[in-house]
Amino acid sequence: MARRRGAAAAHGEDTPVVLFDWGETLMWVPGMLHDPDRHLACVERIFEPELLPHLRSAGSELTRARFIEHYHEACRRQIDWSKQTQREHRFDDRFAMALWLAGVRTVPERAVLRGFADALGREVVADARLLEHCAETVEAMARRYRLGVVSNYPHGPVVEAALERFGLRRHFAVIVVSSETGWMKPHADCYLPALDALPAPRHRMLMVGDDLRNDVKGAKALGLHTAWLAPRNHNPKDLDPDVDIVLKDLSELPAHCERLFA
Repeated sequence: MARRRGAAAAHGEDTPVVLFDWGETLMWVPGMLHDPDRHLACVERIFEPELLPHLRSAGSELTRARFIEHYHEACRRQIDWSKQTQREHRFDDRFAMALWLAGVRTVPERAVLRGFADALGREVVADARLLEHCAETVEAMARRYRLGVVSNYPHGPVVEAALERFGLRRHFAVIVVSSETGWMKPHADCYLPALDALPAPRHRMLMVGDDLRNDVKGAKALGLHTAWLAPRNHNPKDLDPDVDIVLKDLSELPAHCERLFA
């Protein structure tokens, strides 16, 4: 459930741990919640090479436009279910439901659905971009702390591949993604694999993210310090009591950590 890499080898277990959210904290990716048009454009690009052969073999004449409509509805249902249950769905599930909604009763085997998911993941990674000051902040933090990622995302390989694409994967000793744990933040079972992989007293751990519920309250419930990457329209008078550090920009993080872990 936790993808590990030897990045922590340079630091001992007495070194503080900093965990990062991924999407909207370190980078932007075309997702159904934040940019559905660009996400659906990624799906459109894989329709002919990946899905059309299966549809033809199943005797379906489903067009790309109609499939996109069904995929959009499948995403809406799956995302709503995940929000209600804190259980993560996967890209595979989206494709299976979209085909079912379209009336395709010959549902592909799981390996084929995984192939669709991987193809979509590659398109998403190709469109990903780093957020401002991400690279230099992560590189500076990696020199002093043990780093990990804890992310809600329905296809784990995307998170690792996107970080790899920008040369940042090597800085993270562990990457935990909700599609692999089965649980979404703020549920503890999404966090615990990272805490097990990077053992430290909870007061020597910090979670950094943009979501008050998933990143701040989820981490605070486990005894971690929290840093909130606040939106530009944030009113300081409305600060949530679970927020320990407010970041206007990710580049402010190293100075805050130096004081926190002094």
